Amino acid sequence: MTPGFLRKLRYWWHTRDPDVRYIVEVGVDEIPEERKPIPKTMVPPFSYVAESIEWNSRLLDDPSLVLYILEAAESKEEFETRLHGLQGQVKHLVASRLEPEMGPRLLIIEGERLNAWILTYGVIITAVRLEEPGLGVSYGLDALHALDEWTGKVRVVVAKLRRYMYRWGPEFSVYIRGVDNQHRYLVTVLNNLYISILAGEEKKVVDETLNSLVDYTKFHFRSEEKLFDKYGYPRAESHRRQHEGFVKKVAEFMEQYEAGEKQLTLSILHFLSEWVKNHILTSDHDFGEWFYEKGIPIIDEEMVEACRRARQRLGLQ
Repeated sequence: MTPGFLRKLRYWWHTRDPDVRYIVEVGVDEIPEERKPIPKTMVPPFSYVAESIEWNSRLLDDPSLVLYILEAAESKEEFETRLHGLQGQVKHLVASRLEPEMGPRLLIIEGERLNAWILTYGVIITAVRLEEPGLGVSYGLDALHALDEWTGKVRVVVAKLRRYMYRWGPEFSVYIRGVDNQHRYLVTVLNNLYISILAGEEKKVVDETLNSLVDYTKFHFRSEEKLFDKYGYPRAESHRRQHEGFVKKVAEFMEQYEAGEKQLTLSILHFLSEWVKNHILTSDHDFGEWFYEKGIPIIDEEMVEACRRARQRLGLQ
C-alpha cells in the first residue's frame, strides 16, 4: 500500500462518525459576510443623527474602554476651534471634518466646562455623551442640544477607529479545518457586532447579532468537546470548565440585558472579543498541538506550517 492510500484509510477510519466528519471538514455551513454599513444621508428626526442614538449613547459610559479604543485608533487629528452657541454647530463640526464614505470615528471635545464624546459613522452621529461640571451627564439628543447651545473655545480630537475588533489569521489555526471555520465564524460575528454598534444600526439588528453569537458559541464548544471525548485529549476537563465559565457569565449578562437591567457596553463587547481571542490563541492552540503530536489524521499539515510561521512572526511561540 502507498503512504497516500494509508493516510486516506486512517482518515476515513477516524471520521466514520458523520458528526465528527462535519466538525473536521466543514465546521459551519456558512461564514457570515463582514458587515459594511452604508451611511444614510437622511435619518429622522435629524439628517445627521442615527435613530438608535438614545440607547447607543450609553456605550460611552465606560471611560477606560473608550480610552482603550482611542489608543488603538488608526490615526488621530487634533485641533482647536470655537463654538458660538448656534443651532446645528455640532452637525457642522462633524460634516466639515468627515466624509460620508468614512467609517467609524470618535470625536472628543474638551472645553473649560465640558467634556463630550461623539461617535460617528460617516457623517451620521451615532452616540453622544456630554459631561458638564455641576450639571451631570446627558446622552443622545439632550447632549446634542446642550452642545449646540455651548459657547467658548474647545479642543477637539478626531480619531479614526478600527473597522473590526481583530482579524482571523493563520496564527489562530488549530490545524483542523472545520474548527478553524468555526473560529472564523465567531470572529466575524464579533466584528459585525462591533461595527453594528459604531454604525448606530437599529437595536433589533444588534440584538440579532448578539443572540447569534451566544447561540453559536454553545454549538462551537460542543463541537470541540466531541473531539476531546473521541480522542482522549488529556486537558479536556480543564478546557470544558473554561467553556462552562464563559457560558455562565454570558448567560448572566443576557438575562440582565433582556430584562433591561444592563446595557450592551463596550466593556461587554471587549470582554467577549478578548476572551474568544485569548482562548483560541492559548487553550485551543494547545489541543491543536496535542492532536498534531499524536499524529491523529484529522490535522491539515499545511495549516500547521502556516500557523507556526505566523505565531513566530507575532512572538506567540
